[in-house]
Amino acid sequence: MSTCFWRAISLVLLMLVNGFVSGINGAVVDCAAVECKVSYIKITQGKNDGSNDINGAIVNTCPSLITDLRVDCGSFIQSFKGIPLPPNILKVVAGNECVVNNGNPIGSGDINFNYSNTEILPLTVTSFKCLSP
Repeated sequence: MSTCFWRAISLVLLMLVNGFVSGINGAVVDCAAVECKVSYIKITQGKNDGSNDINGAIVNTCPSLITDLRVDCGSFIQSFKGIPLPPNILKVVAGNECVVNNGNPIGSGDINFNYSNTEILPLTVTSFKCLSP
C-alpha cells in the first residue's frame, strides 16, 4: 500500500488515541452553545498536476470535538470511477449522504485523504454533533 495511505491511517489512529486520552466521553451538546458552526469545518481538495490523484483534508476548527460528521458526497456511488477512499475516512450511509471517520470524534487535527478519480468529489457538510469540552 502507498505511503500516503499509511500516513492517513496513522493520523486517524493518532487522533483517536489522543481523543480517548483527552476524555472524549463528554455529552453531546448544542453546537451553538460551544460556538460551532458548519463554516468551522473545512474541506479542501486538490488535484495533482495532470493526474487523477486527488489529495484532501477535513479540518475541525470548532472549539470542541465534533462527532457524527455527515457530508453530502453528491453522486459518489454513481460517478466514482477510481480508487475509492478507505471506508473509515468516508463511507456512504444512504443516498448521497456519507459519514466521515466512521462517525467517531474529530478534534482539531486534520483528517487527510487521497483518492484517484477523474473528478473531485463534491463534499459539503450537512450535519454534525458537538461534544462538551
